[in-house]
Amino acid sequence: MIYEHGGDIYNNDIELDFSVNLNAFGMPESVKRVITGSLDKAENYPDPDWHDLRDAIAAWEKAHTGADLVPEQIICGNGASELIHTIIQASWPSSAIIQTPGFYGYERSLEAADCRIIRGDSMSVMPGVKLRSDREGIYFMPTEKMADQIRSQRPDMVILCNPSNPVGSCINEEILKKILAAAREVKARIVIDECFLPFCSDFAGRSAVRFLKDYPNMMIIRAFTKLYAMPGIRLGYAISGARLWGEQTLKLLPEWNVGTLAQAAGIAALKDEEYLKKSLSYISKQKEVLMQKLLFLGMDVIPGKANFLLFRSPHEVDLKQALLPKGILIRSCNNYPGLPHFGFYRVCVKKEEDNDRLIEALKSAF
Repeated sequence: MIYEHGGDIYNNDIELDFSVNLNAFGMPESVKRVITGSLDKAENYPDPDWHDLRDAIAAWEKAHTGADLVPEQIICGNGASELIHTIIQASWPSSAIIQTPGFYGYERSLEAADCRIIRGDSMSVMPGVKLRSDREGIYFMPTEKMADQIRSQRPDMVILCNPSNPVGSCINEEILKKILAAAREVKARIVIDECFLPFCSDFAGRSAVRFLKDYPNMMIIRAFTKLYAMPGIRLGYAISGARLWGEQTLKLLPEWNVGTLAQAAGIAALKDEEYLKKSLSYISKQKEVLMQKLLFLGMDVIPGKANFLLFRSPHEVDLKQALLPKGILIRSCNNYPGLPHFGFYRVCVKKEEDNDRLIEALKSAF
């Protein structure tokens, strides 16, 4: 298998994987206890309607975003990838505008639906110009021109990622509103991937759940993968504003798509507020430290709001390949459309001692 993403620990001898953006604290101990304590329940078929998990998600959303959701708005999936694919299949769009650069899974699912893909207009960095912080988050992010594209191209679907992967910046608030308004004008369905948004300090004020009433033809996607460091469990959920779209999506999901242990793990994770409080505060501080150290090495760094950093190296050496013999894996961003094809890398923010080891390895790589 050719890896199109991070996490290729199966073809390499890796001790530290910075290529996947998981919570630095690892899977919560509360989740591990629930999984091992629920093994006997794996003898039963899982709840096909995820009743308890839906209730736990609704309670978590109310506490963290203020959203008053009914269970029918929540669609649970075998990770965000299954939901992205199924949501697109349920719509079968003939054309879609996607945020660029972005997660390759959107394009993969759109291509499977034989959909024409339009790349949304994004800010780019001119050659030779230093990357810098833009507090409104518009580097390699949708611009006002994307709203114009929507009106002129009239796509069936608009796909956004907030904050962006791999950039880590959030969409400017006013630009987001203009994009949503344009999508509503042309009757395009809107998908917003917010898998990394809970890492942001202003999560509640950024989440698009507050727009669901004004823009009901919207799906918001979240996952347990990154926030709770449980990618092997495979669990995510979508929040639907439109009943018809939600029902169409549900019909395409297989029966029992979320296993008994995954549902139990999700409920336990959502209840572990201490884990979130401790880990998010720590990651935020370590991200600032790691960013300064990368800058000191001469890297151009985009100070995104998620739990990872995108940087550009001025050196010609392939840093991903250079670090592999040291047992360290970072994400080369060469295959992200919309980014220059050499020199951009993405690294997860880990614990201090691991971040320091990354910096020392980078120092010896060039």
